Amino acid sequence: MVSVTINGDLTGDVTGDPPNMAGGQLIVGDGTLPLISQNWEITTPPANGTASIDADTGEWTYTVDPAFFDSLDDNEVVFDTFFVQVTGAVEIAGFAVPYGSDPTEISIRIEGVCFTSGTLIDTPNGSRLIETLTVGDVITTADRGAQPIRWIESSYLTSDRLDENPAMRPVRLTAGSLGPGNPRRDLLVSQQHRILVRGPKTQLLFGASEVLVAAKHLCGWPGIGIDVSNQPVEYVHLLMDRHEILIAEGAMAESLFLGEEALYTISSDALRELAEIFPNRITQHECGLGLAARRILREHEARMLV
Repeated sequence: MVSVTINGDLTGDVTGDPPNMAGGQLIVGDGTLPLISQNWEITTPPANGTASIDADTGEWTYTVDPAFFDSLDDNEVVFDTFFVQVTGAVEIAGFAVPYGSDPTEISIRIEGVCFTSGTLIDTPNGSRLIETLTVGDVITTADRGAQPIRWIESSYLTSDRLDENPAMRPVRLTAGSLGPGNPRRDLLVSQQHRILVRGPKTQLLFGASEVLVAAKHLCGWPGIGIDVSNQPVEYVHLLMDRHEILIAEGAMAESLFLGEEALYTISSDALRELAEIFPNRITQHECGLGLAARRILREHEARMLV
């Protein structure tokens, strides 16, 4: 039997693409083997959710257990894993030769998305520090002009918490790292927070002039990386009537996205509050709450932009 490796999307995020579940595509080897057949299966299921995989294509999905989320602290970052393997036949010199792989780990990262305090947000009356904004304040959006904030939540993380869990450290986008004056000052966001990226490559590769990319997937671009200062950080969620593109330090970045999986990352008390603010809309995704403002790139797609 020929031994092969599994590649493709080996990580995922519960705040993934619509239809609001983490997912990815796996491939056999480098994707160029002359496969006759392939049979994918999950060998070890996740501990804190459910996973499935298409036996014929290697496309997988993951859904987190809401009860598990209910036990987490606000903005706590956790990981869940499951293992997959593939068997089948490959054509070699005109013969069908069986192949197989060792079990391969798929890692799921679970985190909310938010700005850090100290971030300047554009409003019709000039820039304001995000921590000074309150519900009802109007801020500037890229698509619908001035829009009111409907809900705000913040969480303070100590240096000890960051030291214990480096995955909670913010991503720093230094001034000008996305282009001249973009951002105007260093911008710090949670690793899962999506940033708007535009350019000829996005149009060529994805047929869209603008896309959203998780900040952690921009790490490695000049001037963008995980902040390792270990300074305490306060994360702030901003929720609008719709998923919006906001202007933070001159850069385009998303508001809180209430896709189904993103809802799981919010505390139970916060969900009850949201249900009162948006009656019948938190679970039904009416009026655009569950619709992404732009196409959201997966990790392997984002890497193509480098």
